[in-house]
Amino acid sequence: MAYMPLDKSKFHLDKSTMTKIHDLSNPWGVDTPLWPFPGPRADLAFPRGQYLGRFHKRTMTYTGTLHAGTHMDAPNHVLHEEEVDRERYGYTFAEIPLEHCIGSGVILDMTYLFDEFNAKWDAAGGDPTKFGDIWVELKPEHFEKALKKDNLEIRPNDWVVVNTGFQRLWRKNNDKYYNYYPGMGPEVAKWLIHEKKIKGISGTWGATDAPLWHYPLKEQMPWLDTAYKDATGHDASEKFHDYEPCHRLFMQHGVVTVENAGGDIDEVSGKRMTIAAFPFRCEMADGGFVRLVAWEEGKF
Repeated sequence: MAYMPLDKSKFHLDKSTMTKIHDLSNPWGVDTPLWPFPGPRADLAFPRGQYLGRFHKRTMTYTGTLHAGTHMDAPNHVLHEEEVDRERYGYTFAEIPLEHCIGSGVILDMTYLFDEFNAKWDAAGGDPTKFGDIWVELKPEHFEKALKKDNLEIRPNDWVVVNTGFQRLWRKNNDKYYNYYPGMGPEVAKWLIHEKKIKGISGTWGATDAPLWHYPLKEQMPWLDTAYKDATGHDASEKFHDYEPCHRLFMQHGVVTVENAGGDIDEVSGKRMTIAAFPFRCEMADGGFVRLVAWEEGKF
């Protein structure tokens, strides 16, 4: 086989003239954090079919969930077909309207929530019996506060990306990342859908719904159910009495949802930018990996 020597003198593309694209995605691989369902779960596997040393090319096979890393959900992930206007909003991953996957939007800075969480955690010494109600369910006022801080507004057909700061725990403390992130409930979902009329939502959270909105919590996340009861003295099922309501509300109304944002998000928080995340065209997929990106006006 002939080898191809590297000659950098013949490189012609000028990156200095190109608009910078900010990657708001988390890297993923063998040790990608996965949603902590009860019981064993198959890890992500990347076996090689061919490799450079023998075949002069590398080919990989992926086996694992499509709901890992920074990914988009499809309506068929949580909704029956009769619950969806399939012609208007699509149903499978391949049917999600591409126009919904790109647009102007805002990246909101709520990183103070991460600092507040750490202060409470440290004060309690990591002991759930001393936490109090350490979990934050995002409300419209959290969004309004972030908008006001950076003089932003949510416009109809906007994308909204929320930086809670919890992406800093990705691969570093997956217990905190998945069980304690500030997340959404049906109140703020309805506000974003019906009052703000957004078309895309993402955030630095483990799921579109806050961790406590996984009813019945004692079955879905029994360790979290115990921690909540120890911390508050209450039964989670009384207050959080539905399973992933935000998932279903957003997707029934055509709002694209992307989970596990991160990457370079700290560089662009508090700004209005163009935001995009495109699904691959798989008819069988109920979700899948996306490259969530943002850029300011310029040329490519």
